[in-house]
Amino acid sequence: MSDEAVIIPKKARVSEIARIAGVGTATVDRVLNNRSNVKPETRQRVLQAKHAIESGAQLDQPARPWRLKIFLPEEAGPSTEFLGNCFQNVFTNGRATVECVFSTKLEPSVLARKLRACAGQGIDAVGFQALDDPRVRDAVEELHGLNIPCIPVVSDLISPVLGQFVGTDNMAAGRTAAYFMGRMLRQSGTVGVISGEQLYRNHSDREMGFRSALRRDFSHLRVVGTYIGHDDVQENRVVVGQMLDEHPGLLGIYNVGGGNEGIVAALADRDLTGEIMLIGHNLTPKTRNYLLDGSMDLVIHQNMQRIAEQAVQTLIATLENRPHQAEVVPVEVITRENINGATFG
Repeated sequence: MSDEAVIIPKKARVSEIARIAGVGTATVDRVLNNRSNVKPETRQRVLQAKHAIESGAQLDQPARPWRLKIFLPEEAGPSTEFLGNCFQNVFTNGRATVECVFSTKLEPSVLARKLRACAGQGIDAVGFQALDDPRVRDAVEELHGLNIPCIPVVSDLISPVLGQFVGTDNMAAGRTAAYFMGRMLRQSGTVGVISGEQLYRNHSDREMGFRSALRRDFSHLRVVGTYIGHDDVQENRVVVGQMLDEHPGLLGIYNVGGGNEGIVAALADRDLTGEIMLIGHNLTPKTRNYLLDGSMDLVIHQNMQRIAEQAVQTLIATLENRPHQAEVVPVEVITRENINGATFG
């Protein structure tokens, strides 16, 4: 029998959590029951204390926890909402609090303004889903000058002050979509691309990878154009209708962004469900159902929990001047045949 001590998990009492988190028992009760009127950083501290007690971990706190702020686009679909929840629940062992804020979708001026405001809020480091716009780039470089490091997540931004990006290789994701479309569609014909907006570098990288792989390996397929739907369900439904009117006989559609529901509806409007190959991104409850009922053929997926954990770890390491290289989050391929056990988000 091993002489090693066996750690038996225990259930944390409200009073213990309150003592370690430095809050009242009423606040702990509100957090544990998911009630409102609790600041994000307080909620984070309570959950960290609970985790430490139940796991037997020791809270290793600096003089004060680092304050991290994350900006994600609002009304950007279930994957982004899930990512926000992942950020709020990353366990930092007491080293940081994480506040996730949603900014107006596809509005670079709003994102730039919110980034700059961090300088007056005592924020130590920032993570953000980037919009590829000079105003956003200027705000990031201004924060860098104030020793507030920034890291883009999900969608990258090119700037000399940004050392790391946390997310998937989006060019590879686009090439993966092209590989499956090219192998599964053997006859010659046309395919179309739906994009949210060129402000998202991950969208443009996916499209670039998709187009380049088709040109290189699958010349029997020709991309007829890129239709912009702004990741909006109703807009996607309209632009797919236009695409079908302008290109009868279309063989496939690759959606590099969100709003898959609108594309599925547009194909159903024309009784083309299952007739036109549809590849999209991110496994959610809706895209899972689309795979199962044949509305979609393939989902290119990125693990949002992993992105949140990598981003927080990288920001903390940067603040503590420790070497740390964020891992590239793998490109996953989900079909209805391997969907059991696949993680949403």
